[in-house]
Amino acid sequence: MALFRAVETARGESDRLFEDRYASRFLPAPLNLVAELARVPGIGRAVTWVLDTGWPRTRSSGVVRTRFIDDAVSDGLRAGAGQLLLLGAGFDSRPYRLAAANGVAIFEVDHPATQAAKRDRLSRMQSAPAERVHFVPVDFERTDLAAALRAAGFATDLPAVVVWEGVVSYLTAAAVDQNFALLQRLTTVGSRLIFTYVDKGALDGSVEFREAARWKQWERFSGEPFTFGFDPAELAGYLARYGFILATDHSTAEIAARLCTNGRHELGSELYRVAVAERR
Repeated sequence: MALFRAVETARGESDRLFEDRYASRFLPAPLNLVAELARVPGIGRAVTWVLDTGWPRTRSSGVVRTRFIDDAVSDGLRAGAGQLLLLGAGFDSRPYRLAAANGVAIFEVDHPATQAAKRDRLSRMQSAPAERVHFVPVDFERTDLAAALRAAGFATDLPAVVVWEGVVSYLTAAAVDQNFALLQRLTTVGSRLIFTYVDKGALDGSVEFREAARWKQWERFSGEPFTFGFDPAELAGYLARYGFILATDHSTAEIAARLCTNGRHELGSELYRVAVAERR
């Protein structure tokens, strides 16, 4: 995802969906070289073509979901949320590049090893303010996340924007249930939850998607299969059990059609979705 964000940032200002000047700094040297090549006139299109050939719709889905989540986070913070919580933060750079995040408390939750690598890279960036970012290292199998967040200063009585991007699809159904129950306890009325997921029909084969065959091939190659999906028709009812109202739910193909105008063409993905829910 950091590579996709870096390649998107290499586009011209009038053409790109967002700017993430931190993305390339998170990359190992070989991938950073790819990102730098994307800045060279003419070669940038070739880099995009190679990525799209090897991973059909993955880059496209990734960049449109990034822009959509950027906007959803900014909207939630401007609406009055005083905290931003990133679950499985990885190399997300929103705390450092979104203007709406200025002045709010930010909590990054991730595995200690991933977080250490990120903090090391951030320490080398003079322009990466970290004073208001609280890093919460968590081994999800052993750590009490609620206790760790409270100890870091997370306020359960203050509305928050919660981002849970690129995680749900790799969990078990039991783990998903446990995390939604935890979010119900941690968040208060007025909070917003933004999360990504895979259409369950792509996992069980009950729905045909044009990109499903290539996607399953890549899963076998990468060794990181998706293990969980929601049925979009059942998502609102599921969320209601945990005190959330579904506000929006779109595939990244639908998001791409809305975002990409003025000649920009992105396919997105029909099986990968982004949902926004509000705590009631």
